[in-house]
Amino acid sequence: MAESSFLSGQTILHYRIIEKIGAGGMGDVYRATDTKLGRDVALKVLPAEMACDSDRLARFQREARSLAALNHPHIVTIYSVEEADGVHFLTMELVSGKSLDREIPRAGLSVTRTVEIANELADALSAAHEKGIVHRDLKPANVMVAESGRIKVLDFGLAKDVSAEKANEATLTSAGSTGVGVVMGTPAYMSPEQAEGKTADARSDIFSFGSVLYEMLSGRRAFSGSAAAAVIGAIVHKDPEPLNAPPGLDAIVRKCLAKSPDGRFQTATDLRRALGEASTRGISRISRRTIAWVIAGTLLVIGLIAAGFYLSAPKTGRIDSIAVLPLEIRSNGPDAEYISDGITESVNNSLAQLPDLKVIPRSVALHYKGKAMDVQKIGEELGVQAVLTGHLSLRGDNLTVGVELDDVRNGKQLWGEQYNRKLADLLSVPSDIANEVSQRLRSQLSLEDKRKLTRGSTENAEAYQLYLKGKYYTNLFTKDGFSKGLDYFNQAIAIDPNYGLAYTGLAYNYINQEDWYIRPNEAGPRAREAAMRALAINDSDADAHVALAIATQWYEWDWAAVEREFKRAIELNPNNSEAHSYYSWLLAPMGRKDEAVAEAKRAVQADPFSPLANFIVGSVSVFTRQWDAAIEQLLNSKELAPTFWFNPCFLGRAYEQVGKMPEAIAEFKRALELDNDNTEIWSGLGHAYAAAGNKAEAQKVLDRLKELSAHSYVSPYSFAVICAGLGERDQAFAWLERALNERSYFMAVYLPTDARLDNLRSDPRFSALLRRVGLSE
Repeated sequence: MAESSFLSGQTILHYRIIEKIGAGGMGDVYRATDTKLGRDVALKVLPAEMACDSDRLARFQREARSLAALNHPHIVTIYSVEEADGVHFLTMELVSGKSLDREIPRAGLSVTRTVEIANELADALSAAHEKGIVHRDLKPANVMVAESGRIKVLDFGLAKDVSAEKANEATLTSAGSTGVGVVMGTPAYMSPEQAEGKTADARSDIFSFGSVLYEMLSGRRAFSGSAAAAVIGAIVHKDPEPLNAPPGLDAIVRKCLAKSPDGRFQTATDLRRALGEASTRGISRISRRTIAWVIAGTLLVIGLIAAGFYLSAPKTGRIDSIAVLPLEIRSNGPDAEYISDGITESVNNSLAQLPDLKVIPRSVALHYKGKAMDVQKIGEELGVQAVLTGHLSLRGDNLTVGVELDDVRNGKQLWGEQYNRKLADLLSVPSDIANEVSQRLRSQLSLEDKRKLTRGSTENAEAYQLYLKGKYYTNLFTKDGFSKGLDYFNQAIAIDPNYGLAYTGLAYNYINQEDWYIRPNEAGPRAREAAMRALAINDSDADAHVALAIATQWYEWDWAAVEREFKRAIELNPNNSEAHSYYSWLLAPMGRKDEAVAEAKRAVQADPFSPLANFIVGSVSVFTRQWDAAIEQLLNSKELAPTFWFNPCFLGRAYEQVGKMPEAIAEFKRALELDNDNTEIWSGLGHAYAAAGNKAEAQKVLDRLKELSAHSYVSPYSFAVICAGLGERDQAFAWLERALNERSYFMAVYLPTDARLDNLRSDPRFSALLRRVGLSE
């Protein structure tokens, strides 16, 4: 059976051919039924010229076997390499859907959808690169969009052996080995080193990723031409046309498409982190529908708050409100956006310390990032009297920052300045700006006001940069990010032991790792110690009071002390969104449900675009068992922050309680795609399987957590949730007892309200647990 073209109904080995579904340089692809296992598969038959070359065939078989061991949700799985009657073929996972090139409209995909696909694609690259597998022909045609909306990458690691195809869309390769001098890849998506026949490594895939990301955002190719030679010339010598995309994504595209591999992201993991950061900034990733309701609510809230003094205020005199807008980035340096955000946030936080000055939250101001600045219009929309704008450029070690302060009531510039500094002097820029702006807004600053601008900060530039890195990595909300953030905060504190903000950042880092990646008896005391150190340096640091409140609630269960700290934080800064958010997580388990809902809503009012605040509203609806409200809010929150795993995790819990089990399981799986290391998500999935009657899958999750606990921390509460779902009451209580003895945060936040444990509540042991936590039914 040397002929490699099959007809419907033919059988090869135990595969019955159903139909031909595709063709390419790797051969024809068929839908077939595996009659042994009773499942449909994709069967890819190798071209005769490849099968006849023993060296190429042997290498292909080795690579296919290594890929078969690569199990990833966004890479098409290879089941086996087969041969029958001289015909060599692969059996692969069959994906129903369309290729990405057929999904991209002329105007490009929405930013939300682009980010979603880009994250999944970067995950696939990261997983393969870690195994030493490079794609070498990444393009939209090799990315399948399944009916579920998730993506699957085809031909991973196999493109290096593809024979030449026809026309300009061909994949170019030699007939033999893939050494130096061989041109490989699809012209429109290949890297410069591929185009020049040089050795290509994982960074070549990152260039191709940039081309795909560019096309998703714009609807057009980054590099084009009338012939393959023209396309290759553009790749090697030209930059693509500018994108009309959010600055964060635009910066990622530009870095991916750097001509030199050294100028790109060095690993797909770094790329994935950058995408995660871009995804959590402002509203660049929100759909038009979400923008409509969020902006409407935002402007209404801010307008009502501001109207009292804005409309009645005279057009001259004291300014009582300001918006600090993101700096416009005027350079392509990889650190420019990072530094820009640090300066903007530092200025914003400093000005927020001044009495009787309303400073618009950064998440609201970020709405204007990358847009043309009409400061008077922005002032009217936000209900503020002054707007601070500026730009930043970074060339080597030379930093230039220009800023302008405008009184938007009269269309009058109050002040402007340009700072030309070395990067080592970065620290002085935000403090100088904050001081100058403060002088213009408050003609006579008291000594105490001046102290507030710098209290808890540092005078050491290196410590400041380490602090910014600590915040960046901590905010990624991943196991690796927390670990790196912890290291950077500790380095900053080692340089300046009186750096109060670094202690506050350290406290939050430990808090966010507690019961996920670090045992409570390690994370809780360290979080409390860091918060106390921060408050010893600056007792008016509202964030430090919030951190102390959280640490006290989650580990010490001193409920009265916790509430005092939250109230103190809100007294110091009534617009502190996180204070309101976490206060609601105190009120819900205490049974003060109406207060919890109101406090969660205040968090959104204070910071309307905050991913945390919007999630908190949905989570409190879960705690208070308002399932429909929870589902609606969490769906909106998921659009606002597609990479924030908390949203699908709690959405899965809400779906489960209304009996939508397939939807619940799908959401937990989505959360795991965002953070596969998080055992809280795994426990939610295990309980959902049990509630759906699939005890075998629930047991598999339980076994997985037990295996994981042999070498890393897993909260006992996670086991208890699954055991409760399986009806194993005694086992569930045994795990809850362990969680209580370890002082798990789940016992202080989840236990009193968790609907997944309802089948345990009639047992006297449950009431006893609540009393020992300091609560009651």
